[in-house]
Amino acid sequence: MIRFLPLFMLVIITGCSTQEQNIDSTEQSIIILSPEIAEIVCALGAEQSIIGITQECDYPPSLRKKPIVGSFSSPNVERIVQSRPDLVLLSGMEQDMIKHSLENLDIEVYQYFPNSLDSLYQTIISIGSLLDLSNRADSLVHYMKNEINSLPPHNHFTSIFVEIYHSPLMTVSDNSFVGDVLDHAGLTNIFPDLPREYCAVSSEKIVEMNPDIILITYPGVSSQDVKERLGWNVISAVQKDQIYTVEDINPDIILRAGPRISEGIQRLSQIATMTNE
Repeated sequence: MIRFLPLFMLVIITGCSTQEQNIDSTEQSIIILSPEIAEIVCALGAEQSIIGITQECDYPPSLRKKPIVGSFSSPNVERIVQSRPDLVLLSGMEQDMIKHSLENLDIEVYQYFPNSLDSLYQTIISIGSLLDLSNRADSLVHYMKNEINSLPPHNHFTSIFVEIYHSPLMTVSDNSFVGDVLDHAGLTNIFPDLPREYCAVSSEKIVEMNPDIILITYPGVSSQDVKERLGWNVISAVQKDQIYTVEDINPDIILRAGPRISEGIQRLSQIATMTNE
């Protein structure tokens, strides 16, 4: 799976129409404030058009050479304006304020916030159209769908708890992007219905729901730390050593709504299969 992106890029490059226009950095300059969107733009072959990113935009690794214009939650408006981009691409409700600030300065801004696989596919198509790379976008979506559809069927009997934060304990609902990812991997989320897409839950409720798998998506927590939590020794995932941390799975391939999500779904599907063996 580590070789996923190079293989994918080969498929895209060889599969695109020879008549499709290549983006020239002299024609469009782009600043990207979201790591998911940065991955999409790069996968479409337009990395050379990117003139600024936020510090979270770290994939592909070559992006780290790009100028930094702040962080996801706190972009530097002055630096963005000084860069004079043709386009600014961002995501999420958290970036609504920066969107309005830039629009008030007559900067062309596009916001994307996919909350499901279908909306991710549509986001890729929309960005491809925006950058005059529709053929590549179509090829990328086709490739991703084929990768996911090729997975063996699962009965959704295997349950999972996804921990996205520890203080307070937070997880995902089925209405979230990650919830849709779990469903496509054949896993059952122990918290399908929550007040929000990403929500706090109690430790006692996690013990009661007794997940088969525990997935920790942030650094600083080991599987041993999870095993030592008060009362968690009775959870099936703890007893059967089915605890996965960032040392086992790169959380970006599960949390980020980008091209690598098919890799994340494949990895989760493998875990579901191993748990059932």
